[in-house]
Amino acid sequence: MEKWSVINHYRNLLSAESNYIQKFGRVKIALVYPNKYEIAMQNIGYQDVYRIFNSFDSVSCERFVLDFLENNLSIENQRFLREFDIIALSINYEEDIINFIKFLSNESIPIFNYQRDNSYPLIIAGGALTFINPSILIDIVDVELLGDIVVMSNDLELIFSHYLNKEDAIKSLKKLPYALTKDKYPAKVVLRNKNYIIASTIKTSKGEFAREYLVELSSGCKYSCRFCTATFAYRPFRVFNFNKVKEKILSESFSKELGLISAAFGDLPDVKDKLQFFIEKGFKISVSSLRADTLDRELIEILKRGSVKSITIAEETCSDRLKKLINKMVSKESVLNVANMVADCGVENLKLYYMIGLPTETYDEALMIVDRIKEIAEIFFNAQKKKFNRLGKIKVSINIFIPKPFTPLQYFGLQEKKIIEEKVRGLRKKLGRIPNIKYDIMSYKSAILQAFLARGESYLYNFYEKLLEEGFNIQKTLKLMNAESVVTRCFDENYIFLWEKLVDPNFDKDILKSEFKKCLKILEE
Repeated sequence: MEKWSVINHYRNLLSAESNYIQKFGRVKIALVYPNKYEIAMQNIGYQDVYRIFNSFDSVSCERFVLDFLENNLSIENQRFLREFDIIALSINYEEDIINFIKFLSNESIPIFNYQRDNSYPLIIAGGALTFINPSILIDIVDVELLGDIVVMSNDLELIFSHYLNKEDAIKSLKKLPYALTKDKYPAKVVLRNKNYIIASTIKTSKGEFAREYLVELSSGCKYSCRFCTATFAYRPFRVFNFNKVKEKILSESFSKELGLISAAFGDLPDVKDKLQFFIEKGFKISVSSLRADTLDRELIEILKRGSVKSITIAEETCSDRLKKLINKMVSKESVLNVANMVADCGVENLKLYYMIGLPTETYDEALMIVDRIKEIAEIFFNAQKKKFNRLGKIKVSINIFIPKPFTPLQYFGLQEKKIIEEKVRGLRKKLGRIPNIKYDIMSYKSAILQAFLARGESYLYNFYEKLLEEGFNIQKTLKLMNAESVVTRCFDENYIFLWEKLVDPNFDKDILKSEFKKCLKILEE
């Protein structure tokens, strides 16, 4: 891409924003989100880091997104990466590490940390991935910082404001309990208290949540679903001070459209009163995923009054045996009842999330999803047609189970390709016959890559080497690494994963073993 095209692209993005920061400091930080602009700007953690770094004396922070991999420039002042002293990576999803490696390669920056001398920028990383599985980054970045940036801000301001060179900065960072390097571990995960509220900093007109003011109401999850990192890695479950939330929204919100973020939204204390407060203040509301067993008619009616146009329900599986395995006992009756109430209250659209490939799942258990969606669609559309004489939309997303670090199901493997692909063929054949629904199913190629990275250990160094040698041909590299045999491998509870050695989490790691043993007993029944 020609330089002027890149410059114009970012100037156009900037002209469609409000509240961005243009600052000229002695120490320059390039804050990289390794994906497209629209995805980066949905992440309020990324925006919070941007705001905090720019609050430091002598420091200016500019955003880099990967709308371009070659000749890329910063958003704020359209500068080249080589003009920056520090590269700060904000990363939450495994596959984004491939994008970051491509970015460094195209910028002629060596991929591995041991190859970079003091003439190269310091590369640090933060974000969920650093404390879920830092093994993915440990050979690439110089230092990983585990946890919430606000807890680290005083330490980092002191180090970055007086930054002279990479070597001295690394020495200072390694003294911090939450800083992780290849030769300094384990690191402690530090999390903010209930009074610090993260919300949107920048208003943008691009992306799925364009023009919404996003704010986090809680972090983690009070439920103990055995497949989910939110339950364990983000412990303890924290509901943020609602008076602080109100204060922030009423004083800083740049929009009358609010996006309320919580993994357990329906279970927030006094959730109906909280929603009613914002509606009375004239806000339109959107909410994250909801558990069917926490929804009642009154709550759905309040959401409708808040202009919610879609409600998302994640039942995960329709097999009672597998619900017991993953510890998510949402009943069929709850799901069907919610579908009826959503339609009857006038909410137009319904999103449904399911998983296939859970440990020991059979073909018939996977195909139960089809019958459930048929029942939901019949109830949902009939209620809409009867009361409103119109039809909304049902969108179904079906993902493949990926064993994730710091969950009790980390010991299980990905199901084999032939088993998953048989299920996918059956689902596609039958779902295609259900009128007025849209669906997407995760591909096995994506599942292998995600699982290979998610449970990545020391073998990732060889993977990255081969990836470079093969010109970023991911599928060929995975084949050379015999990835399917790696990701389908199962472990017993005595196996200690690399991430368990690197991270000192906020919970007793033995709980993962005890929960895994419960899984084995369930599967024996």
